Amino acid sequence: MNTISIPTFLNIDLVFATGSAGRRYGAWAIDWLVKLGYWWIAVSIFSLNFDKINTFFSFLLFMPVFFYTFIFESIFKGQTIGKMLLGIRVINSTGGEPSVGQCAVRWMFLFVDAYVFILFTFLSPVFAGIAVFGPVCGAVLIAVTKKNQRMGDFAAQTFIVSTKQQHYSIDDTIYAYATKRDNYVVTYPQVIRLSDKDMTIIQNLLEKAENYIDYELAAKLATHIKKVLKIESSGDNYVFLTTLLKDYNYLSING
Repeated sequence: MNTISIPTFLNIDLVFATGSAGRRYGAWAIDWLVKLGYWWIAVSIFSLNFDKINTFFSFLLFMPVFFYTFIFESIFKGQTIGKMLLGIRVINSTGGEPSVGQCAVRWMFLFVDAYVFILFTFLSPVFAGIAVFGPVCGAVLIAVTKKNQRMGDFAAQTFIVSTKQQHYSIDDTIYAYATKRDNYVVTYPQVIRLSDKDMTIIQNLLEKAENYIDYELAAKLATHIKKVLKIESSGDNYVFLTTLLKDYNYLSING
């Protein structure tokens, strides 16, 4: 299984297992079954006669099929129905959810990755016979590229990763360590130099170290932070990191 490593400011990488080519092909097939199912239901409900159908109404009815990938990936944090069922999702270059713009770019590049021959049929009927092979373009790239990316992934700077493996997303909240004590005393005021994203990474790595009793990870994390913030402390690494998170949250909330 291929993996991607996303570096953090602490020089500790977040590692993700990429979604395999097989899962991506399977998700694509499931999504097409969903789209065809929607179209069949819509046609059945409205008893449409395609020889007499109103062009504008037809376009409105077809829009959910046309924009399916963009709509689902934007709303459901990088997942379509097929991706949900097969345990894969889209992430951005920092390991978080893709933006609406990135979802739009991925969707637009489907015309290169999957429908290029269909577009050519508008230029010449000669391409009609090979239109069915359009998805081969994206499939080949997914199979041969190191990080299983199609053209749309390269353009949007996104990756498809497996959701079967536990990941420590930078989009998780850091406020689990917040304190409402009025008399709370900040131990490390230097921590305010870091950002929410930085602190979320610290939280995720700390929780990983605690869950897996990984003393080496906790020590490495604490050492990097002390170096970055120029903090001198020789106490327990877990206590140091927990205190750091509480300090940051207190300073963030109370200004």
